Amino acid sequence: MKLVQTVIEKNFFVDHQGKIYYVNYLSSDGHILGLLNRDEWEITDENHEELQVYAFQGINKNEKVKIRNNQKLANNLIKFCTEHFDNYAPEI
Repeated sequence: MKLVQTVIEKNFFVDHQGKIYYVNYLSSDGHILGLLNRDEWEITDENHEELQVYAFQGINKNEKVKIRNNQKLANNLIKFCTEHFDNYAPEI
């Protein structure tokens, strides 16, 4: 036998300040379709809207502030999830 590729996917539901965030981690040591148009970490809110963390040229000041706040939130959520990455303990 020979191991060809390893894919790790981990899903978290995080309650943060009264809102539920769905945080998905997907990583592979090879090419997979799931990583073509996304980062390893993907964060959506309870309305299934992706957390906007990218600023594009031409956005207004209010949007920049919102994106900066979303970036801080994303960093906090990712940090929290990495700290609890191995906490899965199913009842058997």
